[in-house]
Amino acid sequence: MDQTLPLHPVALQSQRLRRVLFAILAGGGAHTLLCWIALQLDFFRGGEVLFYSLFAGLWAGHLLFILFMLVGLNRRLSEPSMIMPLMVWSTTGLLVTALVVDQVRLCIMLIFFAIVQMGVLQASLRQFLALAGYCVLGYAVVLGVVCVYWPEVVDVRGEWIQWGLFSVMVLAAMLVASEISTIRFQLGRRNQQLGQIVERIHDMAVKDELTGFYRRRHAMELLSKACGQSARGAYQLGVVYLDLDHFKKTNDQYGHRMGDLVLQRFADVTQRHLTNQDFAARLGGEEFMLVLPVSDPEEARNLVEGILMGMRSQRFKDAPGLVVTVSGGLAMLNHGETPAQLIRRADQALYRAKETGRDRLIVGEKE
Repeated sequence: MDQTLPLHPVALQSQRLRRVLFAILAGGGAHTLLCWIALQLDFFRGGEVLFYSLFAGLWAGHLLFILFMLVGLNRRLSEPSMIMPLMVWSTTGLLVTALVVDQVRLCIMLIFFAIVQMGVLQASLRQFLALAGYCVLGYAVVLGVVCVYWPEVVDVRGEWIQWGLFSVMVLAAMLVASEISTIRFQLGRRNQQLGQIVERIHDMAVKDELTGFYRRRHAMELLSKACGQSARGAYQLGVVYLDLDHFKKTNDQYGHRMGDLVLQRFADVTQRHLTNQDFAARLGGEEFMLVLPVSDPEEARNLVEGILMGMRSQRFKDAPGLVVTVSGGLAMLNHGETPAQLIRRADQALYRAKETGRDRLIVGEKE
C-alpha cells in the first residue's frame, strides 16, 4: 500500500524511484560485499564462476525493477511503490546465496532486517508477516538441503541453533512492525479526520451553507482566472446574473422557512443544469451569478433558459399556490474586457429583464 503524501504525479514517481535506488544500492551492495568477502575466505562454494554468475542474475533483477519504474509501468500496479515485490526478490537473493556459503550463512541472513526496513513505513502488517514466514521457512529449507547434500561442510546442530536464534529475532522484529503498523493506522485515521475538518472549514469559508454555491469573494477570484483562460482562447465565457422574482414577498407571505426552501430548490435546479466547468455563486439574498465556459453564446443561453423553465415548474407542498420565477441577465466576455466590465453588463441586462416584466433572460449588449 502506497502511503506517500499526495504530490504531483511526476514528483511522486521521482520519490518512489529514489527510494528504490537507495534500497537496491544499499541493500544489494551490502549483500554483494559480504558474499565477496566470503569468496575471498573460501567460504563460497562454487568459486568465482558461481559467484559472478549468481550476482549477475541478482543485479539484472535489480535493474529490471529500476527500468520498470523509469518507463512508468509501476503506475499501473495497485502498489506503485513496488516495495513488497522488491523485498521478496531481495529475500530470495539472500536464500539462494545462503545455500552456497559456509560459516557466514547467518551473517548473510541478517541482511533480511535491512530489507524489512525498506518497507517499514509502507508495507502492511500482513505483508510483513508473509515476508517473515517466507524468509524463516526458506532458511529452514536451505539448511535442510545443505544438511542432505553437503553434510561434511556444515555443523548441523550449530546451524539449527542459529536458525532458531534468527527466527526469534524475526519474531521480535514482527512485534515491532505490528506496533509501527498500529501507530501508522492511528495516524492515518487522524490525518483523514483532520483533512475532513480542513475541507469543511474551507467549504464554510468559500461556500454558502444554504445553497452550496460559492461566496462572492471566492467567486470573483475564480471569475478572474476564467476570464484569463478565455482571453487565451480556451473557451468563450458567459456570466449570468440571476434574481428570484418577488422573493421578499415570498418571505413575507410564506415565512423565512419557505424562503430558505425556495433558495435550496433553486440551487438544486441550477446544479442539474451546470457542467463540471461551470460554477455558481450566491452574491447575497436572492441574487446569484453563474460563470459558464461555453463554445458559443447560444449554449449559455439555452442553459439559463433551462434553469428558468425548471424553476417555473417547481411546486411546493406547504405552499400550493407558490410559483417561483427567475429573471436573468447574460453577458459574454468581449476581447480586452475586464471582469468588472463583464459583471456590469450582466447586471445591466438583469435590470432590463426586471424592467420588461421579469421571468425572462436578457442578453447584454456589447460595449
